[in-house]
Amino acid sequence: MKKINFAVSMGSNVTSIYKAGVGVVLSDKTALVTALKGKREVAVHVGADAVTSGLEYKRVIKDGNIDFTLAELLLGEFFKRIEIGKKDGVVFLVPLEDMKLMYEYKNLAYALGVNNVEVIPSVIATTYGFEIENFRKSFLICDIGVNTEIAVVNNGRIISGATVISGGENIDNKIINYILDDRGIEISKECAERVKNELVTLLPNDIRSITVDGFIKDTTEYSTVSISSTDLFGLVVEEYSVIASAILQLLSSCNNEINQDIKKHGIYLCGASSKVVGIDKFFEVKLDLKSIVYKPDCVTMIGAGQLLDSPIALEKVVAENALV
Repeated sequence: MKKINFAVSMGSNVTSIYKAGVGVVLSDKTALVTALKGKREVAVHVGADAVTSGLEYKRVIKDGNIDFTLAELLLGEFFKRIEIGKKDGVVFLVPLEDMKLMYEYKNLAYALGVNNVEVIPSVIATTYGFEIENFRKSFLICDIGVNTEIAVVNNGRIISGATVISGGENIDNKIINYILDDRGIEISKECAERVKNELVTLLPNDIRSITVDGFIKDTTEYSTVSISSTDLFGLVVEEYSVIASAILQLLSSCNNEINQDIKKHGIYLCGASSKVVGIDKFFEVKLDLKSIVYKPDCVTMIGAGQLLDSPIALEKVVAENALV
């Protein structure tokens, strides 16, 4: 395998790029504003600049689906920013469901002038980021972000895995719908995300509350409403119960030896939506498994850095997960 020196992770909210020997060299919003230049669509604003431009911006990944035309425009600007060129090699870290799009990702890199490119499941990089001891045993990784990635991994190989369309984005949408239906107030996606970050809990006795502003339904008038953790408790439990059920289904497909390994080690949790208050106790009750929550958001990119520093490990991961 030729030297790979950059790892690219395109999330629904944030795109991160890691450079071997340096660290994360870019972390920016996966969004852009485009315009027509003659008959060609071009990027006008990218990343956070697009979100704060005051113009209507586009999301490269929406409802778990990537738009490769927009991705080419966005990454084209990002690659220029950090000077990725023809002599560089890139590995894309993608959701399990996107491994079927391996050749589309490779063509994306080729279109940007990068000919040395590989594609691996992001959850494998996450496993390396946890720095798990006794790597040859089986471990359950659960990355709860916009959606949820669940995988049983053994020695750098996915034994069983699934992408669950459940997580942070669903919670945002449920918060928006709840406040609209119950309070008659329309709030923005950004406001819903703030409510989620400050109030979402899996503890029934949590009494935190905040006030938010929004439009009164079917009017142009503003109003303020108070929302509490108690108000949202039911919808949060519902969302995380979907994830718990998916984990149980995944484990049911594994043999007894694998399940005994997982019983011993517990669930390795990461992702922005894994930090919800009470998640460890919730999964312990639902699954009879302890949880190890990784606090920083950068665990996947830490693992990507380890793979970039070990070409032999990266080559093994590429070979063993090519057909995931």
